[in-house]
Amino acid sequence: MNANPAPARKESRPSLLAQLRSGAWLDRDRVIAYGRILLVLEIVALAIVAAGTYGLLGPLDTPTSTDFLSFFSAGTLADQGHPALIYDQPSHRLAEQTVFGDPNLPYSYWFFYPPTFVTYCAAMALVPYLPAFFLWIAATGTVYVLALRAILRDWPVLIAILSFPSALITAGIGQNSFLTTAIFGTATYLIERRPLAAGAILGGLCYKPHFLLMTPVALIAGRHWRALAAMAASVAAFTGLSLLLFGWQTWEAFLLLTRTTTSTFETGKVGFAGLISLFGAVRLMGGPVILAYGVQALAAVAAGVLTAVVWRKNLSLPVRAMTLIAATLFSVHVILFYDLLPMTVAIAWLLQDARKTGFLPWERTVLMAIWLIPMVSRSAGLAANIPLGPLATGGLLLFVALRARQEHRARTGVSPATGPNAY
Repeated sequence: MNANPAPARKESRPSLLAQLRSGAWLDRDRVIAYGRILLVLEIVALAIVAAGTYGLLGPLDTPTSTDFLSFFSAGTLADQGHPALIYDQPSHRLAEQTVFGDPNLPYSYWFFYPPTFVTYCAAMALVPYLPAFFLWIAATGTVYVLALRAILRDWPVLIAILSFPSALITAGIGQNSFLTTAIFGTATYLIERRPLAAGAILGGLCYKPHFLLMTPVALIAGRHWRALAAMAASVAAFTGLSLLLFGWQTWEAFLLLTRTTTSTFETGKVGFAGLISLFGAVRLMGGPVILAYGVQALAAVAAGVLTAVVWRKNLSLPVRAMTLIAATLFSVHVILFYDLLPMTVAIAWLLQDARKTGFLPWERTVLMAIWLIPMVSRSAGLAANIPLGPLATGGLLLFVALRARQEHRARTGVSPATGPNAY
């Protein structure tokens, strides 16, 4: 016998590529820790930006404000009895300058929402500007968190999800993405339990009607007739209420303004770097308008087919819910970086599904990359004409499709290969 046996061979570590493929390094503890760190950094950054915006860090060359100014100004005009002037750009700009208290405000925030959203704005403007801003963010942020909580039921992971950059962007500029995301989250959670309530809640999204593009496809394919009827009735009710409160003249003014809305996005008045759609990507890279619409139309058709198939086959609720949300975000051509927030609901449903089936290869690594895209997409577009936004929506939709295929194969007797267990 050899008196000095050779030392046991050390286990070789997986290669970097293998680690990225498995994503096992991104376990529950790391997700929670990284999410909390990112959330703290974002809150600090938001506080610094807010201080700079209001001149607390030094004198400003020109005054500046946020998107909420447009909402509040629209509500002010409505409360003063002039709702049709909301859609007259000079009048709306003057209202913004008046609310802001400085005629030197160098730009205006366009208001392209239908009168169904003016109902919300009129309620906001019943209180002073700053209290209205904080009440709006607090109220919509609360329903957003409650919707996530209903799906996930895991506070540590939920808090990590709140670090998604679009959430802090929404809170900082006073946008309506918390409400939009809460509607998607609550409606998908209730679609099987209370279809009438789910449909009525989806109808409340008529203030952003292009975000309802995939909803009829899903409800019809899934034969959710009660939810579809409730959604139609809800849209009719919101429209009727806006007519009652603001009159037909306001709707007429809105419809006239929509003639110029398309040119605003086609010509880059709202910068292409801010759009995260394939339409915006083509225009950012110098492609013609017709090509941008063509590419976006193909994407919408593909997303619609996937949605119809998934809902027609009545796959599990998490798969159907994440398909509806991911397909919506991928198919809409006017969508900005803060509009990515519904991805958090889709990811919450994905985590629910992964708890049963495990993660797919590359899934966790791709989700981490998607998480960071809202933080850098606009800067990459402005600095180098690199469109990162569609990588987020397209990447999510790809893994949604793979999960749908996995479940379908499992149902038909083909054993899918699953990855590491979920959190």
